[in-house]
Amino acid sequence: MQDQSFPRSAMDALLAPKSIALVGVSDRPNSYGHALDRMVSQGGFSGQIMRVNPRLAAGSQGRIVPSLGDLSDTPEHVVLSVATARVEASVDDALSLGTRALTVFSECPDATMRDRIGTKVRAAGAVLCGPNSMGFHNLLLGLRVTPFPVPLDLKPGGIGLIAQSGSILGALMNNDRRLRFSQAISTGSETVTSAADYLRWMVNRPETRCIGLFLETVRDPNAFIAAMEVAASRDLPVVILKVGRSALGARMAISHTGALVGDDDVFRALVRRLGGHMATSIDEMAAMLALFEQGRRPTASGIASLHDSGGERELMADMAEDHNLTYAALSPDTKAEIRSVLEPGISVDNPLDAWGTGQGAQKTYTRSLSAMMADKEVGTGLYVLNWRANYFLHDMHARALVDAFEKTDKPLAAVSSYSRSNDSALAEHFADLGIPLISGMQNAMAAVRALHEHRTVSPFRPPSAPLPCADLWEQKLCCREWIGEAEGYALFNEYGILCPAHDLAKSKEDAIEIAHGIGCAVVLKTAQPGVSHKSNNGGVVVDLSTTEAIAEAYDDLTARFSGEVLVAEMVSSGSEWSLGVINDPDFGPAVRIAPGGLLVDLLNESALLMAPFSSDEARAAINALQASKLLAGYRGRTVLNVQSLAQTAACLSRLAWDMRDTLAEIEINPVIVGTQTTIAVDAVIRARQSS
Repeated sequence: MQDQSFPRSAMDALLAPKSIALVGVSDRPNSYGHALDRMVSQGGFSGQIMRVNPRLAAGSQGRIVPSLGDLSDTPEHVVLSVATARVEASVDDALSLGTRALTVFSECPDATMRDRIGTKVRAAGAVLCGPNSMGFHNLLLGLRVTPFPVPLDLKPGGIGLIAQSGSILGALMNNDRRLRFSQAISTGSETVTSAADYLRWMVNRPETRCIGLFLETVRDPNAFIAAMEVAASRDLPVVILKVGRSALGARMAISHTGALVGDDDVFRALVRRLGGHMATSIDEMAAMLALFEQGRRPTASGIASLHDSGGERELMADMAEDHNLTYAALSPDTKAEIRSVLEPGISVDNPLDAWGTGQGAQKTYTRSLSAMMADKEVGTGLYVLNWRANYFLHDMHARALVDAFEKTDKPLAAVSSYSRSNDSALAEHFADLGIPLISGMQNAMAAVRALHEHRTVSPFRPPSAPLPCADLWEQKLCCREWIGEAEGYALFNEYGILCPAHDLAKSKEDAIEIAHGIGCAVVLKTAQPGVSHKSNNGGVVVDLSTTEAIAEAYDDLTARFSGEVLVAEMVSSGSEWSLGVINDPDFGPAVRIAPGGLLVDLLNESALLMAPFSSDEARAAINALQASKLLAGYRGRTVLNVQSLAQTAACLSRLAWDMRDTLAEIEINPVIVGTQTTIAVDAVIRARQSS
């Protein structure tokens, strides 16, 4: 779909209209038209509601008209609950009136018809929810535009929900009242209006505290990125559950990076760079949204949790480690305050099991939790029980939680240790007070991790002119199938990436002369076009220091391969890493930083960053890898220059961004990280093929 920015008035007409026309209302029980009329009429919407059905018009005393043309006023929004065969004509009728927004429930499986409808709607400057949509809910207005009944008494809040699956929307709205939505939208086929358009609209709404996205695909990548940037600039957390993974390796990748990095990896890197958060399940997404909607932010990296079970707190500690969360070390003053209310013999720990015999439990739990939350090392608190309704002890715990919650401005949540606990009634009560109750400890830890990872991000891909050499290289490499290693080195040097001394030899005598000029041990590599993994194919001979060895290696390579031979300086001192670029067709280039050489296959560890990025960003990503110990003097080894690796990765990211319209794939494996510099000793480059 082409990029298109809709005026806010059109999006408001769609999602917050002053008047709405329902085409296809019905008196037949259990029909779409009957359910639609009930949902719109009984939800509390105060705007004007118009109804259209030629069969029912005569006996309706003016409540229903035969056609859209019979309406006395032009509705801002027209909802079509009609058979597929009647959709296109009804769209024409609505647009002829000047309506700015439409919703279509019908699937409209004919792609040609959908295209025609989309063209007409865009030409009219209108917007369209659907086709194949389950509608939307604007709970703040009491507006329920859907033929699928959901509870009409749901309480509104600050969570915006955008779902490319109506079933996901229904699951979240029908089964639990702990999530308080402002708007919830089923996007349908997105023939005109995409998930990115809904996201941008929600980001601009004053009631929005956080947004959940269930995505199968991103139909408008540029608009999606722009909307996420606005969300980040306003510190609005966006939680995304993305389905549908496929491997970029299927696109005839020639590098390890291309084979190992999939579409989902690139999307995750993009979301992380844009300040968003990825969930792995519906439950995780719900937990993250509930915690973000509270609106509080942690002031420290440590967490604290309060329990009535020793085994439960030990399990929680294990889960925290799995999620890279750290339990805060409580100060002596905090421990003294807690110890003053604990029964004798109970250890003051974090996580804390404060139960004992339960004597004076409400005071014990209130003051213990309050003390933990007041500790400067604690950023977020969790009150963990098997929360369930109609249990006097948990009513006591609820009072303790509420008392402590009122004494702190830090994030504080209740957590049910078992996700199937009978906690719905308590969850609704807590939600009224602004306290999320998260079902399941794993879901809670994922939510806390997202909360603690949430940060302000710098603008994504700020405008900057390509390097002056970029145009020349684009012309030189455009439509090329093969880019040789020597040519790759020349391109790398233009972008500040160090490469070994080298030259191409057309004869044995050339090879010997080039090696003598380099003045140290050399490597000989075949330069035959199309041979990307030279080592695996026997196309590399290393550590050649004598004339005889060089001559023998040259003869061997030319006997088995065609073309010239690359003679390059032998770089052996340092740690082998790899840098790779994959150019995603939707979101552009990303750079993979990973251990190199043999380790690229042995260690399943890497960092993936969207290009371009700074050396500081690269260094932070490298330091987060376990393999970074190889650079930091692990077990007495030489300390290597991690900053030079980060700078090399940043230079490669700039190259990838400047050449994004020309290059599909780059890999440098290995780059040798030494005590002073990082040197690229390989260059595998594939150009984009013109379509």
